Amino acid sequence: MKCTAIAPTNIAIIKYWGKEPEWEEEHIPTKSSLSFTVKELYTKTTVDAGEGNGGLEFHLNGERKEKEDQAYEYVLKFFERLRRVVPEIGNYDYRIISKNNFPTAAGFASSASGFSALVKAIAGVMKEEKWFEEYSGEKELSVFARLGSGSAARSIPCKGGVVVWKRGERKKNVSETSYAESVVSPEFLQEISIIYVKIQEEEKKIKSRKGMKMSVETNPLYWEWVNYEEEKLLPETIGFLKGKNFKGVFENIMKASNNLHQICMGTYPPIIYLNEKSREVIERIHEFNEEEIKAAYTFDAGPNAVVFTTKGHEKKVMKMLEKIVGKKRLLLTAVGEGPRYVEEHLEV
Repeated sequence: MKCTAIAPTNIAIIKYWGKEPEWEEEHIPTKSSLSFTVKELYTKTTVDAGEGNGGLEFHLNGERKEKEDQAYEYVLKFFERLRRVVPEIGNYDYRIISKNNFPTAAGFASSASGFSALVKAIAGVMKEEKWFEEYSGEKELSVFARLGSGSAARSIPCKGGVVVWKRGERKKNVSETSYAESVVSPEFLQEISIIYVKIQEEEKKIKSRKGMKMSVETNPLYWEWVNYEEEKLLPETIGFLKGKNFKGVFENIMKASNNLHQICMGTYPPIIYLNEKSREVIERIHEFNEEEIKAAYTFDAGPNAVVFTTKGHEKKVMKMLEKIVGKKRLLLTAVGEGPRYVEEHLEV
């Protein structure tokens, strides 16, 4: 049985940074997050499954990953978690071939599209199996993707657009209530332009998983930040998006990015993801917004920037960014839809 899926990456505008210590193994976030599904950046994954006992062969970006590779370990642990929820998954051997069309682990959220594409392809392979019917809903697939990488939950909703990943209800089954769903369609946000700014291609020194754990354990202001963003910044930003108040949206995007990196700096020892070029992007955007907020930057756990603006200001913003990193390091895209199936399979 073979199936191939393409899943987009997403860029969080209200950040996910930290897991609840009690449910860390299930990737339950300390707070909800909000993201844009990105149109041009994606992972394509082919899953070939046959009867077996959980064997795994994994190829990423043209390279076969061995058991000692971290990427292989992440996928292996994902299957271990998934088997606890769906034991029948262990009755197959898997050959997985995956390819990103963007840098892996350089701050462009490769794990989000990677695990969502994997889950979508597994669902395609298993769709004819009766036992899988109860697991085939979008909510269930979002939960499954979260078991591989938290941010992958946000790349599952088929509508894409603006997606909220709920932190889950603590008094109920938190694993089943921590999932993602679309709240604003991509068609509603056609005026927004998204510009990826490739500042550095090298992998970051401190991976997100390690950095999150460090922040939760050592930053004394961590839980105040969680409460502020969950109770104020998140609902306010969703309201701005639904009302097309782009000034409010852009301002909150920058606040959320700054907040994340303040949390990283307040971690012990401090985590510094931004570099000199990153700071230059921040300065130029604020200069551009001096009279009116017309653009916004955000940075995940890495030095690369994602800049948002509207179609009317797109050319000016692109020219401004070209002076910082050069034209070849910019990718202009937009808010896009969710994952889909394709007929053409990947081969080794």
